[in-house]
Amino acid sequence: MKTVLVVDDELDIAEAVQAILEEEDYRVVLCGNGREALEKLTEVKPALAIIDVMMPVMNGYETIDAIRKDPGHTFPILVMSAIQPPKGKSAEQGWAGFLKKPFSLDDLLTAVARLTAS
Repeated sequence: MKTVLVVDDELDIAEAVQAILEEEDYRVVLCGNGREALEKLTEVKPALAIIDVMMPVMNGYETIDAIRKDPGHTFPILVMSAIQPPKGKSAEQGWAGFLKKPFSLDDLLTAVARLTAS
């Protein structure tokens, strides 16, 4: 069973993503902000992280920068946000995909399946 780390301060969205992915036999670990996600990474080795951009404490971009500083964290990152990220941000931070909120069930499942295929 592959683990997906979901980082979003909007609990209703995080729980909806969790329910959808668990239905597809993924193990889902929820975090409400970037700092919490970094703490979880000491005990969880995800196949994928889905990270929201706009969060308190530590935003998504800061979280991704912190994750990428650790050479042991090579898992793909799927960024989700209601706003389009700046051009070049994906290449700069090394994310594998972007999911615009609100997203469809099919878009979520397709992206997760693609990014956890290895």
